[in-house]
Amino acid sequence: MKPALQIQRVEDCQEYLETVAEQYTAMQSIAWYIDQIGVLVKSFAFINTQVAVSKEILLRNKKEAYNVMMLSAKTNNLIMSPSLAKDYIAAAISEHQYNFDMCDRCRSTLDLTIEALRSCLSALKTEYSVTRQTV
Repeated sequence: MKPALQIQRVEDCQEYLETVAEQYTAMQSIAWYIDQIGVLVKSFAFINTQVAVSKEILLRNKKEAYNVMMLSAKTNNLIMSPSLAKDYIAAAISEHQYNFDMCDRCRSTLDLTIEALRSCLSALKTEYSVTRQTV
């Protein structure tokens, strides 16, 4: 069974990433960073699925918009310039394009956030090991 597009969950995830980012600048414990990475990796799996679903929907609707445009042009004996055809299709699939872009940007934000947290975790581990050696 194919998963359904859940764009509200994607938007909620993006909003969560924006609000929780403020917590990452304050030093936390190693366990806290590990827990945060775990939460984000779980979200990453969901978002990756949403990217695939939204892309499939986008491409299907793009094909449908193209077919409708071509049928209409043929029925009315119209010749469309390539730029007009491109604009027509872009307008017809704008919501699906938004959904795909939102999913893709959320995936990128998750990826960058996980990498940043790994860097923080690494720096914190180094700091703890240096502190133990000097004590």
